[in-house]
Amino acid sequence: MKLIDLALAAVCTAALAFTAYMLANSWGGTSWLLDTVSGTAVLVLVLLRRRWRPAPAAALATALAAALLARLLDCPQAPGPATALALAALVAWSVPRSAFWIPAAALGVVIATYATAWPDDRGFTAVTVINAVAWAAGLVAGLAIRLAPASPAA
Repeated sequence: MKLIDLALAAVCTAALAFTAYMLANSWGGTSWLLDTVSGTAVLVLVLLRRRWRPAPAAALATALAAALLARLLDCPQAPGPATALALAALVAWSVPRSAFWIPAAALGVVIATYATAWPDDRGFTAVTVINAVAWAAGLVAGLAIRLAPASPAA
């Protein structure tokens, strides 16, 4: 496993734990369960992207299912910030490799997050904004890698 994968795993795990704690204290009960389970699954699938070819598609399908299930089960909005970070990394890693279906599918997750939200007065929830910003950051990072000039040989 590469160092960047270990860093992503550490940050996402901390974010999942923090989000679970905050949801348990604000919504109560098992409100934290959907985001924690789906976020963990997405993170594991993103980390498996090099070894298991269907992993990116499975990660995106899991995030989409989480968005739909959150609305159907009257849970806090999903996917949460940790999942958004894992998907942003997936988008960034896919763009330099010409896997443009991944950013398109990830944008579908952002749209599903918006469509299934219980909107506030402005029409956007914090989770929708976090997912949209993470998607855009992943896309920009991937494009920056792809469009960066090759370094000259030393």
